[in-house]
Amino acid sequence: MNGNAPISLGKKGLKLCIEETKKFDKIIRESYEQIGLEVYGIKHTPGIAVFAYGSPGRRELIGGDSDADIFLIEKERTDRSEDFRKTLKEKWETFGFSKVDLPSWGTYEDIETYLEKSLVEGNQVLETRFLAGDNIIAQGVLDRKIKFDSIERSLENIVFNKLYFNQYFRQRIKNGALNLKYCHGGSRDFLFVYWHDRLDRILNKDSDDPSYIPRVESGLKRLVAQGKIKEKELNNLIEAINFSTELRSDVLSLNKLTTERGLTFLDNLTLERLHHIGYPDPETVRSYFKEYRGRIENLLRLIWEETIKKAGALRGKVWEEQFRRAYLPETKEQFRRKIPSDDPLLSTALIWGASDSGQKRLFDFLSKKHRDSENWPVIGSIVCSPLCNKETLHHFGTGQLKEKGYGYLLRVVARNKNVSNETLKSIAKDSKLEKRYTEIAKVALNLGNKEANNQI
Repeated sequence: MNGNAPISLGKKGLKLCIEETKKFDKIIRESYEQIGLEVYGIKHTPGIAVFAYGSPGRRELIGGDSDADIFLIEKERTDRSEDFRKTLKEKWETFGFSKVDLPSWGTYEDIETYLEKSLVEGNQVLETRFLAGDNIIAQGVLDRKIKFDSIERSLENIVFNKLYFNQYFRQRIKNGALNLKYCHGGSRDFLFVYWHDRLDRILNKDSDDPSYIPRVESGLKRLVAQGKIKEKELNNLIEAINFSTELRSDVLSLNKLTTERGLTFLDNLTLERLHHIGYPDPETVRSYFKEYRGRIENLLRLIWEETIKKAGALRGKVWEEQFRRAYLPETKEQFRRKIPSDDPLLSTALIWGASDSGQKRLFDFLSKKHRDSENWPVIGSIVCSPLCNKETLHHFGTGQLKEKGYGYLLRVVARNKNVSNETLKSIAKDSKLEKRYTEIAKVALNLGNKEANNQI
């Protein structure tokens, strides 16, 4: 970071993403081939392939202290492939990543389950980018992505996450300090640009952008090409994204050897430490962050509006009017009750609208109505809510959410302030669940709800 003046901020964040992603790709490919030779005797292993997902999958990896999000896809699981997976992970852990996030699942059957049922893990599969290994496996993954990445799934994904993040961000404030990633206008919001771009491409039957650029950048350029944002707005947004990316990277780097590793809260101590490495004074950095995240918030409002219009064009004007009434907190309960709740998008919007406006009777009615639902966004909307009672949380947390494809929502249940210790114990002590789905429940049991909500 240049210490001369604030004007140096926001110039190279996306370029750094590409540099970091290319370094990541090189590490993963070379390690893969090395361990392939050791375990299989050949570099390009038959029946196995490695993919990036998450930020490296979107070519948006930042520096400082990032996770390594990696998928190992196998045609079938064998003793040899288990050994290969274990040895590879150990190798990748020597490169100083904050965490090597290598899901334990990775067969074709797993992929189809998550693409069909889950938003979070399904999104991880959709973000995958082939790096090395069997090209036949790579094609098999691509075929399944095309099969399941539907208009309906894309709409449900944007709608649920937009409403979910409104609440989730409130839970990620620590002693009044914003989280650079999990706040309105923070880097997590970049996902909506990518998701909207993907929805638009499905609707228009357009292929993906093959350019080696961050997906948030290609999504913005598509909005410019469609006349949704002007060239000047694009430049302002790129500047804001660059700033956010550089700032978060530097905070991750500062926190690498501390108890705050992996966290990016913009608190007073962090601002002072940034000043010592060349940033402007704390108030100037706060002011710039406020300005830049405001630009991202405006962009998100545009994307939200465009998404509703796209859904309305498919479902009709009456549906669009009902949807807008359904999610707005100011809608009175008597009007919200008249909106049908069988359409998954309307159901999701109604649940959030009732929750955000404190309409407990309506929320309880909707929770009861959808008690046997298998729809991920609908269940997720219920168990997120501060109005959700412990009985409903227990019903889902010990039932449907333990089925394959729903595990991420166990983390949501464990963060809810109303969850009972009985439910938390059921999740935390279930040996059949992956560690990632039990760890929040364990923190909630041992350290309380506040600390559970501060976990990455």
